[in-house]
Amino acid sequence: MPGRGWVAGLLLVRCPVCRNGRIFRGPTDMNPQCPECRYVFQREPGYFLGSLVIGYVLAIAGVSAMAVLLRTLFPALDWEWCFFAGFGLYLPLVPAVFRYSRASWMYFDHWLDPPGH
Repeated sequence: MPGRGWVAGLLLVRCPVCRNGRIFRGPTDMNPQCPECRYVFQREPGYFLGSLVIGYVLAIAGVSAMAVLLRTLFPALDWEWCFFAGFGLYLPLVPAVFRYSRASWMYFDHWLDPPGH
């Protein structure tokens, strides 16, 4: 049984099964399997295509939020420039969004089809 809740496991980017093993060994390098419970992370070719949708939604939300914040802080700035600057401010967050979108996809898949069932 996992030692921490699924929210904490997801926020810490841990294995969806045991919630202890690290999913990533570097900023974008994934472990092939959980170092704790040996759960295989990439179950088949194309497994993480669903995480692209999650990443896309997070990117749109992040860039839009930054653009609205910039427009609020600088009302004379055109919306186009706010979105352009928001995109620039979002770029450093891409590795974190990559990690969380993949982890979210694995947690969703684990919830939908737990191993052993």
